[in-house]
Amino acid sequence: MYNNVHDALKHYEATSPDIIISDISMPGMSGIESIKKFKEKDSSVKIILISVHDEINFVLNSIENKVDGYLTKPISKDGLLHALESVEQGGIPLTPDISKLLVKLVVDKKDDLFSKNDLFSEREIEILKLFTTGHTYKSMAETLFISHSTVNFHIQNIYSKLDVNNKSDALIKLKNTKI
Repeated sequence: MYNNVHDALKHYEATSPDIIISDISMPGMSGIESIKKFKEKDSSVKIILISVHDEINFVLNSIENKVDGYLTKPISKDGLLHALESVEQGGIPLTPDISKLLVKLVVDKKDDLFSKNDLFSEREIEILKLFTTGHTYKSMAETLFISHSTVNFHIQNIYSKLDVNNKSDALIKLKNTKI
């Protein structure tokens, strides 16, 4: 546990964490700024930010910097454990208020994002709706009554159609592109 980002970066190689949990408001360097620094050291490290900030600009800035999860305070012990399990399984853990913000953004800015395009199949549209609300592959499979590998297949098709390689880039592209 470190009191600031600079110390955590300095000792990164010695600790080699799989998952980093950071507050956005850190002395010296914000949690958002730290995402890029940690990802430069290890692109596979997962980073979950915890914050009192539930404004959309903080969330989008974090996503653009490739955060792996965004939780608002207060967060329960069970909520934190669920977020850790989710990010470990490839999900993007979000607290309900953040999910609502992102869904509102998509609905407000792109009313017809999923309904008026020929780019995605019906199944891909169903998966995209779940994907943009932070569902894990496992929960998508359970919700749609399909296998985990089928979800993975459709996600790979979506990535290919969006010309991206990861979830963060897909979310950014969906936010910035009229499809």
